[in-house]
Amino acid sequence: MNQPDLMAAADAPAIDASFDALHAFLTHELKLLAEPAHGGTWRTYFFGEIVWHPATTTRTVKVLLDHRQKPFRVQLCVSSDNNNSVFMTVPFSKASLAAAVEGETLKLISRKTGRDG
Repeated sequence: MNQPDLMAAADAPAIDASFDALHAFLTHELKLLAEPAHGGTWRTYFFGEIVWHPATTTRTVKVLLDHRQKPFRVQLCVSSDNNNSVFMTVPFSKASLAAAVEGETLKLISRKTGRDG
């Protein structure tokens, strides 16, 4: 990212204002697949296809919602493990979230090629 891009990212509006806006960004702009809607206070997003099995999961990020159904954290699922969770907390911009999702998908691809290779 060059200097003007960094400045634009710093000035970019936060994407955490509503779950609907964040969901649209993750599914339309970043092309992640969402788990089916449910009554819980979270929603999980997947890369390529929805696979839950721990050995081959495509879970990428999990959006956590507060009591008002407003996003307050995003868990980076690939970077997290059974003992440690990695979170982004509000506010986060489109640029920072897009960079985090890109990092998570690259890790997923690396894991898959390591298994298939």
